[in-house]
Amino acid sequence: MSPSDEDDQRPDAAHPDAGRAPVDRRFAALVGALRAADPRFARRVSEPRRLRGAHLMTLVGFVATLVLGVVPLAVGIHLQAAGLLTLGAVGTAFTPVVVPPLVGLVLGRLRPLW
Repeated sequence: MSPSDEDDQRPDAAHPDAGRAPVDRRFAALVGALRAADPRFARRVSEPRRLRGAHLMTLVGFVATLVLGVVPLAVGIHLQAAGLLTLGAVGTAFTPVVVPPLVGLVLGRLRPLW
């Protein structure tokens, strides 16, 4: 195989789909067809590299667990303070369960089509 044959097989860098996997191109074509059929559909499809609601729920849940759970628990153990131990134990147990649904409710009210 000569180098010129390899160049014929490579995607053109100027083409918008250059470097994309065939699955990505098929998905983009499917979304484009659905967008043409129903313009409201494009508002319901999230962008691939955008911060999504699930990412935000995970991030806020992690930060809340650290602030309300792990840090008070570590300081409570160090200082032998029963109040901080209790706050840390309750925060570590319940913030990962409670905070993500609360963030989902807030996002649902702020951005219903996100």
